[in-house]
Amino acid sequence: MSRFSVAGRSAASGANIDDVGVHLWNPHATISIYVREVWGFKTVATVDNQALVRTTTIGTTPGTTVTPDLDNHFARRYAPISGATMYLQGFATEPVVAGPYMMRTNLPAAIGAGFIWVFSEPLEVPAGTGLAVVTPVAVILQPADYTYVWDE
Repeated sequence: MSRFSVAGRSAASGANIDDVGVHLWNPHATISIYVREVWGFKTVATVDNQALVRTTTIGTTPGTTVTPDLDNHFARRYAPISGATMYLQGFATEPVVAGPYMMRTNLPAAIGAGFIWVFSEPLEVPAGTGLAVVTPVAVILQPADYTYVWDE
């Protein structure tokens, strides 16, 4: 397997439960990706809540799209075969969340407050699904820098 990472900065979400801050989508028809780490660090000094959850749709019109290329490969050899793509807040239609929250945290009102979720056994993200950081309560998910690390 090869390791990849992708990073980006989100905008503030709406104040709705399950509004997505960042979404890693696996568009491939057959290949799974295996997420090893998810990082999030706030860029503003306000309180917010964050949760990790699976998704079944891509959503529409994200605020920002980050498409990994060979620079995102840890050995800088090729772009992700899966076509995995990061989508950041500003969705016209939010991705559909599926299942319970896998991780959850509450962050203080401090710039730089954040989390690093590391999985000793990676989380499989099957073809045609995603993994998102959402707000689990009806409070704005604040702007933050996010990183996903995965194998495929």
